[in-house]
Amino acid sequence: MNRMTRSALAATAAVFAAATYLPAMAAPTPAATIAADTITFDQYCDWRLHFIEQRQTQIAAELAEKGLNAERRAGLERQKAYYDFFAAMPAAERDRRFRERFDQIDTNHDGVIDLTERTAWHEKQRAFYERSGSYRHEAAADDIRRH
Repeated sequence: MNRMTRSALAATAAVFAAATYLPAMAAPTPAATIAADTITFDQYCDWRLHFIEQRQTQIAAELAEKGLNAERRAGLERQKAYYDFFAAMPAAERDRRFRERFDQIDTNHDGVIDLTERTAWHEKQRAFYERSGSYRHEAAADDIRRH
C-alpha cells in the first residue's frame, strides 16, 4: 500500500470514528409534534391572503363562463366584491380584521390555533353555511341539479 492510500484510509477511519461519537438526533417530543398542528397569527394571515388570491382567480374564471344563470352570476359577483374588498384594503386594516377573526378561532387566547380550535371553528362555519336558505346551500343544490 502506498503512502497516499494509507493517508486516505486513515482519514476515512477518522471521519467514521468521529461520526459514530456524535450524538444522534433525538426523535421529536410529543410537544413538538403538537406544535406542528398549530397555526400562528402570521401563518393565518399568509393563508388568508393566499386564499383570497385563489378565490379571486376561481371566481373570475367562473364569471367568464358562458351560460351562467343570473342567480349564480349575482352570487359570484357578491363573492367577487367581498374578496376584492379585502385585496384592496390597506394592510393595517386587513390585519386588524384578520386578528379579530383569529381571536375568535383561538378560543383559549394562547396565540396559536390548535387542532381542537380549528375543528370547532370548521363545525361552526359548516353549520352556518349549510343552513337552509343560505346562498351556499342554494348554490350547492343548484350544482347538483346541473349535473
